[in-house]
Amino acid sequence: MMPRSFFPSSKKTGNFIIKDHVIRFLELRQTDPPVVAKMGERYLPEGLIRGGKIADAETLAMIAEECLGDWGLKGKHPVRFAVPDNFVVVRQIAVPDEIAMDEMEGYITLELGSTIHLPFDDPVFDFALLGESNQEKQVLLFAAPRDVVEDYAGFFNDIRLSPVAADISPLCAYRSFYHLNTLNAMDHLLLLQFDLSMVNATIFHRHFPLLARELEVDIPLSKWETETNAFGEKKYRWPEDDPLLRYQTENIYKELDRIMNYYQFSIRKGQDAVNQILLNGDYPYLPEVADNLAEQFGLSVKMIETEKVSSTTGQPFPARFAPVLGLALKEVK
Repeated sequence: MMPRSFFPSSKKTGNFIIKDHVIRFLELRQTDPPVVAKMGERYLPEGLIRGGKIADAETLAMIAEECLGDWGLKGKHPVRFAVPDNFVVVRQIAVPDEIAMDEMEGYITLELGSTIHLPFDDPVFDFALLGESNQEKQVLLFAAPRDVVEDYAGFFNDIRLSPVAADISPLCAYRSFYHLNTLNAMDHLLLLQFDLSMVNATIFHRHFPLLARELEVDIPLSKWETETNAFGEKKYRWPEDDPLLRYQTENIYKELDRIMNYYQFSIRKGQDAVNQILLNGDYPYLPEVADNLAEQFGLSVKMIETEKVSSTTGQPFPARFAPVLGLALKEVK
């Protein structure tokens, strides 16, 4: 169950979400209502991170250290980070009813590789109880490769920060929607994080992510035209005479249709279907995507209500920072 109230936090913690093309950082001054103390972003050259895997740690560290100076972060500052979406597995598993919740971690560890199969060895994992039926517990398992999580933890340690917690970006983005928008927990919500290089599609019901998929936007960043506005923000623009972007987005819509059908007929056995879309991301033409989704699927499309977030500098809160805000709200009860 998602938290229903905020309490101020006395210990400031930095929050980082790193994707193939960008680093985003946010620190809250208070959580009720959310007031941002610091935030920043740096778009990355192609190739430093590939498919969520750090490929050039040395150059990435140099860029990150410049950012730390710009953002006023000092050594050993505690930070949270999001595990790259490319490596996160979300899976429902059935567990014998006699396994108590305080025994669940040990049970899952023993069953990995035998009754519980993951696409990688040596995972780190977390879990949540979905419900109980037919003498079984229905458990939601979240897992990622240990080496990837440790690579990112090691990266933060190398730039003299202190990683204290990790999360997954769909939960982070959903947490922001939960706190800033009006959501009905009984709805079947397709949360889309539509970014320049990737689309994360996650379906939530009763606050649980029941299905998650990664869809690649197969366009090199170098094909985008860029400009910097008066606030120093980099803006991306697509060449009008190039049809590649339309082709790619149409493929994304087809894949989303398949995902929603799979959820309706394979997971929910035809009993339930996605009935609302939550849309967020740094894709430059997000309003057009919202219109296309509403028209193609006949569903209401909600975007994050950013006006409910303020900052100490008076700077407007950019919607693309919603997942980092949700990461900052991770420990709020």
